[in-house]
Parts: sequence; C-alpha cells; structure tokens
Amino acid sequence: MAGAIIWPSFPLRPPDASTIAAGVDRLHYFLTGITLFFTFLIFSVIFYFMVKFRRRSPDERAPDIEGSMVLEVTWTAIPLAICAVLFIWASSLYFENSRPPNASMEIFVVGKQWMWHLQHPEGPREINELHVPVGVPVKLTMTS
Repeated sequence: MAGAIIWPSFPLRPPDASTIAAGVDRLHYFLTGITLFFTFLIFSVIFYFMVKFRRRSPDERAPDIEGSMVLEVTWTAIPLAICAVLFIWASSLYFENSRPPNASMEIFVVGKQWMWHLQHPEGPREINELHVPVGVPVKLTMTS
C-alpha cells in the first residue's frame, strides 16, 4: 500500500484494572456528554438571543416581562432529575465497590507517618509492601 497513511492507534482509556472500571467509565462518559450537551445548548441560546434581541438604537428599551411558572418549574425539574439519576448511579457504583467479596482474606493495615504496617491473618507482617495470592479477594481493614 504505497502512499497510504497509517494512523497511530491511541487508546481512549487504559485497560480496565478492576471489575467496576467499566461502570465508572460509563458514568464518566455520561457526565462528559451531559456537560458538553448543556454547554453547547447554553452557548447556542445565549448567542441566538444576543443576535436576535440586540439593541438597535440607544433609545430602544425592552418591554417588561412577567415570569412563567411552567418555565421556572421546568428548568428546576430537569436539573433535579439529572442530578438524581447521577446520584443513584454513582452511589450504586460506590456501594458495589465498597463491599468486599464473600470469603475474602482480611489484612489489617496501620498507616503511620512514614510507613504502612501490614498484618496478614496467618501471622506474617510486612512493612511498606503487600503480597497477596493471585486470584484471592482481599479486604483491607485500615487504620492510622
């Protein structure tokens, strides 16, 4: 393929490092999408009104307007609904991540000023390093 352009392959994100990484990524992409959508929407509406209702002469004054209860409730309810969805989604991810799996090996960790002191259930102690068996769920009980 002479003359073909070869684009480098850049991953959008690193490989998943935990079981909940995909869920956190989806939440992050949703938040980014919502932010971009409303940023574009607000900018567009401001620009439209800026052009449409610009003052054409120094004596021109806008007429007084009355509030609209429907509009007030709508632009209060929509952000409230979005925040409620985000809160429920994020808190479910948090609770999913905060519970250790059943029959997980418990390791006691004491954080000191310049070191970590780790105590395994079988008795071995470690300082500033943690060694665990592959494929075994681990629960860290941490104090300082």
